[in-house]
Amino acid sequence: MLDMVGIPDARSRVDNYPHEFSGGMRQRVMIAMALSCEPELLIADEPTTALDVTIQAQILELIKKLKQETGTSVILITHDLGVVAGMTDHIIVMYAGKVFEQAPTKELFQCPGNPYTKGLLRSVPDPTSEQGALYQIPGLPPDVAHLPPGCPFAPRCERAEEICTREFPPFVQLTNEHFSLCHFAEEVYAKSCKERDERASVASKGTVMEQSENVLDI
Repeated sequence: MLDMVGIPDARSRVDNYPHEFSGGMRQRVMIAMALSCEPELLIADEPTTALDVTIQAQILELIKKLKQETGTSVILITHDLGVVAGMTDHIIVMYAGKVFEQAPTKELFQCPGNPYTKGLLRSVPDPTSEQGALYQIPGLPPDVAHLPPGCPFAPRCERAEEICTREFPPFVQLTNEHFSLCHFAEEVYAKSCKERDERASVASKGTVMEQSENVLDI
């Protein structure tokens, strides 16, 4: 198993103590231990925490490779949206212990149907735009032991109305595989799809202009 997860000279290192391994190698050993039971499901809870970017990429690539080779399904628990985008097929977004949105990965990133998900995506820095101060969701997460009535996200939500503080939101089906916990899920989803189409239109026009300039240069 240690050979499978890429531990160099695995046979001679099988009796080593944890402090004799690097952080990345300890993570590989944990993955080997988990896979030694031949599980149908591997739950990876923040598998790249405290690892540098290079080692992080290696661990994620290892998980992806082992998934393909063993057929094991993987649940990846993480707060890193970059990891989510590159590793998953389907996403569940949770807040205060509740499922707030679930959808195929591409669908959720392009057309989020929940204000909390939109806030998370807005919080990711965009190196291609000069957006000034970085966006952050206002307020603080609630005490899950003493949740307020209505929607747990309402005190921090830019779309919240009176009903949000009074009634717990429904889990709305937006498409066959896309669901959102929000009183205004359909409105938020429609706006996101419109914004996606506008971005695609701008990108398409930019490509056409670039091609025209290349033709003129010739």
